[in-house]
Amino acid sequence: MTHSHTHTLAEVGRLPAPGDNVAIAVRRLEAGTAVSHPPHAFTLSHTLLEGHRFATAPIGVGDNLLSWGLPFGVATAPIAPGDYVANADMLEALNGRFLDFAIPATPNFRNNIQPYNLDESQFQPGEQLSLYDQPRHFMGYWRSQRRGVGTRNMVVILGTSSRSGSYARLLA
Repeated sequence: MTHSHTHTLAEVGRLPAPGDNVAIAVRRLEAGTAVSHPPHAFTLSHTLLEGHRFATAPIGVGDNLLSWGLPFGVATAPIAPGDYVANADMLEALNGRFLDFAIPATPNFRNNIQPYNLDESQFQPGEQLSLYDQPRHFMGYWRSQRRGVGTRNMVVILGTSSRSGSYARLLA
């Protein structure tokens, strides 16, 4: 299925860092959605769920998949712009759900997350800040001598990743 309107990448996905070759879908995107991301223009190979990734540039077998400027996987098959990037674990999990769309038949990458190694010889600690320059106050209220001060309780729901944003909105 193709769609007559071409979307910019900013309308349908996010590239967390310059040089990334996969984008994160900002909402459910239907198969055939046309996307322009110069120098590439492509259509999505499959329907994608919010938070799932698709290629924005060609990725050859053995090449790294990059997000946030870091490799998280290695291509096990050629990946074209617009392809849904999925590993075996993702496909297994998606196969257990009652989806109303087709998913890729086979994985096209395997995980390859490299642990960060701190080079202690290159570490330069910053300047320690003072605890505070002036006495601090807060917008609380006096309850009683026995109980002291208090605040109004608030519940904050904060999505901390690309996968939790819509869930946080639904909870709020």
